[in-house]
Amino acid sequence: MYVSYHQDDWNIWLPLAEFSYNNAEHESTKQSPFFTIYGKNTNFDSIHISQDTPAGKLLTKLQSVQQVVKKELESAIRKFENYEDRKRKIQPDFQPWDKVWLA
Repeated sequence: MYVSYHQDDWNIWLPLAEFSYNNAEHESTKQSPFFTIYGKNTNFDSIHISQDTPAGKLLTKLQSVQQVVKKELESAIRKFENYEDRKRKIQPDFQPWDKVWLA
């Protein structure tokens, strides 16, 4: 997660976080929201700009931010799965004609 002690540049990073979120594969659909809407995924890695230009420096920064956001999303998914797994109970294996108590 990106945190700045100045906390005055969130307007720069929020669209990037949204971009990363919309291009990440979601558990429920097994595809990114961008793919769901447009039928294709964006490919940030295919952009080739000289690293000496201001745009190149921005691209490098954007790629690093995107990697951080991707790691954070993966971490959040693992935490959610662990939380949900703790609530799950093993279901009894009932067979036809088994006697059961009804509450």
